[in-house]
Amino acid sequence: MAITLPVLLTLLFGIMAYGQWFFVSHTVQQTANDAARAAISGLTKNERYATALKTVNVNFVRGGMLDASKLTVVVEDDGTMIVVRLSYDAAQDPVLSTGLVPVPSTTIRRSAAVLLGGV
Repeated sequence: MAITLPVLLTLLFGIMAYGQWFFVSHTVQQTANDAARAAISGLTKNERYATALKTVNVNFVRGGMLDASKLTVVVEDDGTMIVVRLSYDAAQDPVLSTGLVPVPSTTIRRSAAVLLGGV
């Protein structure tokens, strides 16, 4: 018991930490994808920017336990392509900040790009 319990607990914490990291990473990526796709509907740069921000805010709230105040949003629109870049600071996440197992960076950056225009 003295030998196997620490190994099993380390594995359990590793599974929880990586599961949380993958959840946050997937949520940030899907939010960027949805915002970029929704921004296509705008006719002007301002409309596209506002639509992307609104989509980010709505989708991120649906993420459940994620804090929207730790999310940084950058929308780039050069007239031919919309790029939505999101950065989420998960350093205060209780599961990711335990330090029991090494996890990837707690600053999760994801982006999505969509071309504007027709065929």
